[in-house]
Amino acid sequence: MKQIIIIAMSVIITSGPLMAQSMEGMRKSSENIGIDTGSLKKNAATTQYEITPTPVFAQFIVNILKLLFGSNGDIEIANPPAEVPQVEGTLEDDQTEERYDAGAVYTPIDPAELQEGQGAQQPQQSQQPQGQQPQAQPFQEFHPQQAAPGGAVGSGLIPEDLKRKALEYFNANGDKIKNKRYIGIVDFAAHSSKQRFFILDMQSGAVHAIHVAHGKGSDPDGDGYATRFSNVPDSKASSLGFYITGALYNGSHGKSMRLNGMSSTNSNVLARAVVIHESAYVKEANMIQGRSFGCLAVSTTEIRNVLASLNGGALIYTGLSNSEF
Repeated sequence: MKQIIIIAMSVIITSGPLMAQSMEGMRKSSENIGIDTGSLKKNAATTQYEITPTPVFAQFIVNILKLLFGSNGDIEIANPPAEVPQVEGTLEDDQTEERYDAGAVYTPIDPAELQEGQGAQQPQQSQQPQGQQPQAQPFQEFHPQQAAPGGAVGSGLIPEDLKRKALEYFNANGDKIKNKRYIGIVDFAAHSSKQRFFILDMQSGAVHAIHVAHGKGSDPDGDGYATRFSNVPDSKASSLGFYITGALYNGSHGKSMRLNGMSSTNSNVLARAVVIHESAYVKEANMIQGRSFGCLAVSTTEIRNVLASLNGGALIYTGLSNSEF
């Protein structure tokens, strides 16, 4: 595949010698691809952000480089918003990085423990034909009256472009998705003081919105905006792309859930120990949330609901609203 792409690029550029001399330079520079998206302009009417697209030819070259050398999945947004929303304070960052050892034994979580969470319901018992195993069902169905303090519920909260991309992947990859009841969607274009982790109930259409942390490497100046995303170990950055949820376990951060990266931009998340976990540096409040080491860290008041709903092979999509990502 790479050879075909390289040949195609050579034909387009029509400069074989120049291509040969510059290919190594492009390879090195692609390890930290900077995508010049212009400025993220604040739209006062929608409080969302518009990313100015790059020229068509320039974007074509960037996409080709991503195909050739983009396993690191490095993406940087140029000129993020300078204005930080009014907040009630700033929470401290994570101080302990999660580590993953494939040979280590981790304490599993019994899914029944998650029923103890605020607003959680007992799973409905259904009669199964003799000899068949009962299918795993989510334990929690979100309704407005059951939302934890600070949590928001509503069907129109998810940015439409992110919702569309998530549903397209969901419909095209049904064989990979075991838990089809809920989808998680994260909008990393939003400020960390905003509720930007959405859990969509595919049965009722209800949406539960909560706060979530992003990585230190994604927000080096700590202003609450994530501007850098990476797939590289020790980058401490969040990764964009599609995830499938994995095992539940008790780790160094308490209740946690493994994540499997399904995109070239997040293929290393399992080895990087990028997981969903509970944290004291995330709260359901109008604050700049603490920064993780790349994990989707959520508040202790929401962790049971999140794990109960997304347990068992659910889809999560992390992207940037109003952009190509």
